[in-house]
Amino acid sequence: MHIGILDVIVRVGLVVATTVIFAIIFLAYIRLRSRKLLLISIGFGIFFIHALITIPELFNDVYAITFEENMHLFVHLVALVFILLGILKD
Repeated sequence: MHIGILDVIVRVGLVVATTVIFAIIFLAYIRLRSRKLLLISIGFGIFFIHALITIPELFNDVYAITFEENMHLFVHLVALVFILLGILKD
């Protein structure tokens, strides 16, 4: 499995961006302790964990997790539902 340098740069860049967003939302939750921020931080936490799980397969085929495309979409759907619930929570 050959992965180009551009793929590595894009995936690592997305992981860094997800990490920054998750950190900001989680720190806001720690400061305010509201259920709204908890739901939003859970959603971004799911995105963050999903991004971290897919990084090792770039460097070694042994660590390849064979998620089907539907599984990726399901993980994203679950994360987006938590974010939506957090946004709509009042």
